[in-house]
Amino acid sequence: MAKRLKTAPELERLILLEMRQHAVCAGIAAVTVRETSDQAGTNWAVAHINALGGAVPAPCRSLCAATVMTLQQEYELLPEFELDMDF
Repeated sequence: MAKRLKTAPELERLILLEMRQHAVCAGIAAVTVRETSDQAGTNWAVAHINALGGAVPAPCRSLCAATVMTLQQEYELLPEFELDMDF
């Protein structure tokens, strides 16, 4: 089955929605998704987690990693060059 395409902001929003369901991640302000070389069947990863106050709690990093693994099975990142096809 082919994976569905999502933009980086869409993937970031999905990750944040899942993380914010857990009290330990209440201070997470943002995550950044970046394109990666195809490793283990995926073309994206979280490059950065931004928490209010700076430090990201270890349990929250673990929740993020688990969420990303789940989403990577379902979604591929839509490469930025495909967003503007008016050339």
